[in-house]
Amino acid sequence: MRTTGTSGALSAQAIAGNDVVLIGIDHDQAAMPGVHGFGIERLDHTEGEHRWLPNRLRFTGAPAGTWTTDVNPLQTFLWGDYTAKEGHDYTYIVHSMTGTPGQPLTSADSVTLAVSTGQPAQQGVWFNRGVISSQAYAERFQNRLPADVPGDAAWKWLSRGLQEAILAFIGRAQDAGWELHGSFYEFQLPAVLQAFGVADRAGASVNLIVDDGNPKNHDAVTAAGIDGLVKLWRANAKIPHNKFVVASHNGAPVAVWTGSTNITTNGVFGQSNVGHSIDDPGIAAAYLAYWTQLLDDPPYSTLNDWVDANDALPDPWPAGVSVVFSPHTRSTALDRYAALFDGAGTIACGTFPFTLDSRFGDALPGAHDALRYLLFEDPKAAAKASAVVTDSGTTIVAGAFLPAGALAGFAPELENPFSNNVEYVHSKYLLIDPLGDDPVVVTGSANFSVASTTGNDENMLVIRGDSAVAELYFTEFMRLFDHYRFRYSLSLAPHDPTPGPQSGVEAAVGLDPTDGWWAKYYDQPGRARQREVLAGTAH
Repeated sequence: MRTTGTSGALSAQAIAGNDVVLIGIDHDQAAMPGVHGFGIERLDHTEGEHRWLPNRLRFTGAPAGTWTTDVNPLQTFLWGDYTAKEGHDYTYIVHSMTGTPGQPLTSADSVTLAVSTGQPAQQGVWFNRGVISSQAYAERFQNRLPADVPGDAAWKWLSRGLQEAILAFIGRAQDAGWELHGSFYEFQLPAVLQAFGVADRAGASVNLIVDDGNPKNHDAVTAAGIDGLVKLWRANAKIPHNKFVVASHNGAPVAVWTGSTNITTNGVFGQSNVGHSIDDPGIAAAYLAYWTQLLDDPPYSTLNDWVDANDALPDPWPAGVSVVFSPHTRSTALDRYAALFDGAGTIACGTFPFTLDSRFGDALPGAHDALRYLLFEDPKAAAKASAVVTDSGTTIVAGAFLPAGALAGFAPELENPFSNNVEYVHSKYLLIDPLGDDPVVVTGSANFSVASTTGNDENMLVIRGDSAVAELYFTEFMRLFDHYRFRYSLSLAPHDPTPGPQSGVEAAVGLDPTDGWWAKYYDQPGRARQREVLAGTAH
């Protein structure tokens, strides 16, 4: 949900997802002199808690041990509360802070924003933490491996509800009235495999298709004692890249679990991923029909005939949820995803774990009305894409982390210990005008590539007109994007170290005590556009 407010020269917008609340801020430029930044209070009505949100940067001379925004305000116009919890009611009070830097500041104007976090109707969306390489992990767990942290605390923090949601979906199947039909590429995480075994022992019918080409899949299935549940070891696909489960009750499909999450340690606890469930009989029936075709182990040259005939691609995408299966014979779906991205009016976001298809690359040069944010796994792919960008509203970021010595005052971060290939960004989704009247979310298993569209077994959802889903995805995208933007920028060029909360240097610097900090948010077109769009003040 979203809410906006204005008081005097100050305007703000809160955008609430499931576990994230974004705060976009705008301020009359003429009244900015003397404003040292913004402080944000949070009232948690669900837990009866009041706190000021923190800031890792400080004014010289600020009281020792003080890291909150009432003393050290945010010198930016966008902030995320990444400690928000699902199902909570919050009030955020945004202040423009004036006074003497290094001393208690005064609120010149304040805006009050009330929001609630939670899942959208008939759908569930869960993002894992996706940032084991982070200050939060380093501080909370001292960079110990998750297995070495007592009480599974690190595993739970990294899962962030994703594993729990997968297990809960499978756990619906509690008796003989249920059937589960799943198709998986990487299928190795013991807790999930065992959950299918539990469903089977409860009397449910469990039917799995698993990639035959990965020996780890075979070993994990045997170790879990569920060999009999695998009805097909898929061998004839180019890449059997699906990760979905259909739940049926009393013979009728009722729900689907899908998304980008492979059933592995890295998929759930390491690289960024999303799980998405939909309680919709029509969508579930479409997935089950597709699963039935896979059961014959067809080559892509046969499967694409069925997909072409049974998975029409409407033009334009209608309101509601549409399903796109692969392989199609032609790259029509990919063409249309790129056209959506290029046609965005205010915001376009995309995650690209591997290369950037030319359909998207060709849309990068030139001037565009929309803010465009692209998040890559590979820094080389990000650099190649950045080289053709001519628009200040387009920002490209790749995954990165802070090794020892990268930034004075910050703890070294743990490099993802689970990754053999994709370390940071594995999710595959596009967001088109997520804060507009006609938002579009494209999400699922398929990378935005020709191979994923015309060769592999894949599935995608196109969700149009659902603001709750779009806003949830947007808050999570910006959480990851801002996390990696900071780290990626440090990797691109030499930088001046900035002492932070781990430095032990109480006279920490980083905040500008003059009016010099805010001019770029008005003078630079891309920053100015972001300030207005995310604060809800754009015209």
